[in-house]
Amino acid sequence: MTSNKEIDLETDIIIELIEIYINTILFARKIYPSEIFRERKAYNIPVHISILKPLNEYLEKTLQAARDLKRQRKLSKVEILVYKNETCHLESYTFELEECEFALETDEHLMELEEQIRKSLLSLDGQLKILRKLPSDTTFKVLLHTTEAAFVRLENTAKLRDHSFVRETRQKYEQKTNTQLLPVSHTASVGIQLYVEEYL
Repeated sequence: MTSNKEIDLETDIIIELIEIYINTILFARKIYPSEIFRERKAYNIPVHISILKPLNEYLEKTLQAARDLKRQRKLSKVEILVYKNETCHLESYTFELEECEFALETDEHLMELEEQIRKSLLSLDGQLKILRKLPSDTTFKVLLHTTEAAFVRLENTAKLRDHSFVRETRQKYEQKTNTQLLPVSHTASVGIQLYVEEYL
């Protein structure tokens, strides 16, 4: 049986990974100017991390909600929706989180996970380059996929009350194309799949 300590470790690793991926996508897809990013090291490779306060505050609150949901085993997906306006979605990046008994308590499992994340981050840039160029007025939001009950509890959390969360249903006329699986991590201890979809 997985202990609370192991659940916290697993959650922290996954949320940190998603944060690095979000920053990498925002930088590589030029959703924000490159000047607002600074190069840092993560998993022994350089990554670009935002220094823009409003963006960082938004990500911090959203990922705190994701962390709370993940600890409760109520987070199935984290989605980065890239759009021009509410009716013009351009692409989305979805992290599917597999629920299983995790085994990150050994150094061997942690090293295996870190190596897979490193390889994934190194290959991500090339994967993003083959996507079509985005318009200059593109923006994004992060959507957390959870249960109805967990969403209601999240809305009533005092520390997140001033942060807006969106429940949304996709327009039926939207068609997706060019789904790509990106190698994130799939080890004996952690299962995460990332795919990108472009909208027609």
